[in-house]
Amino acid sequence: MYQIPLVFKDYIAPDCNRLAFIQNYLNKAGIDTAVLPMDGKNHIYVKFPQSQYNPAFRIKTVIAHYDRVPNSPGANDNSAADFLMMEWACRLIKMPVFHNIRLIFTDGEELGSDGIKSQGAFPLASLFRKLGIKNDDIYVFDCMGRGDVPILTQSNLPKGLSREFVNNFNKLEMRAQKLIQTASGGKWFCLPCNYSDNASFIANGIPAVAITILPSEDVSLALRGQIPETWKKFHTQNDNFESLTPCAFELTAKILNQLALQKTLV
Repeated sequence: MYQIPLVFKDYIAPDCNRLAFIQNYLNKAGIDTAVLPMDGKNHIYVKFPQSQYNPAFRIKTVIAHYDRVPNSPGANDNSAADFLMMEWACRLIKMPVFHNIRLIFTDGEELGSDGIKSQGAFPLASLFRKLGIKNDDIYVFDCMGRGDVPILTQSNLPKGLSREFVNNFNKLEMRAQKLIQTASGGKWFCLPCNYSDNASFIANGIPAVAITILPSEDVSLALRGQIPETWKKFHTQNDNFESLTPCAFELTAKILNQLALQKTLV
């Protein structure tokens, strides 16, 4: 059974410089990073060796936001996913074969008064569009530290999207479903959830899916139209270390390991 490392508590400490924490953690494992400043936000791009990429297969861009709401530990939203990505990066760098993972920690995930355009990932998604990066499989991992059921979030796509976009989005959703179904032994759900960084990519015409985790009892509440207890903790002091469940960390690690092995021809 996975045990949450004590150093995780340093990451959710009120005075933690989370950008520096991520960079230092990865640097100790021999992994270089680059900071991408955009519109006052600082995204962290993880540099894997070119030998770990094969152009015959699709790139899998994996995103987890590292910012948190002030006055909340942010243990689940989104520190758990961040920490699991850091641990995953340390495994990826040692893979003897290619993995095609593009890993980015984003800043400013919370929506502001201007809606999606004020989300930190929006200029990043806009850059992807300008550079013609439209064929990645983009996976957003948000709130992965509590529960035993992986959730593929339902996306209400805006009207007027091209047939090509809808077709590519549906294919990505199918791959995401297969991913979490395989990693969880068939125990998963698809539920309507709040948008995460996937909203910025969809708004820029780039398919992206978001994955989260909930306890089984919270899934039952959601299916009855009630707000899951996990979601009530978001942005509060109750989103703390004590609210986390090691089984969620173990499940997420399985999903990430499975994703590294996933290969889709371009």
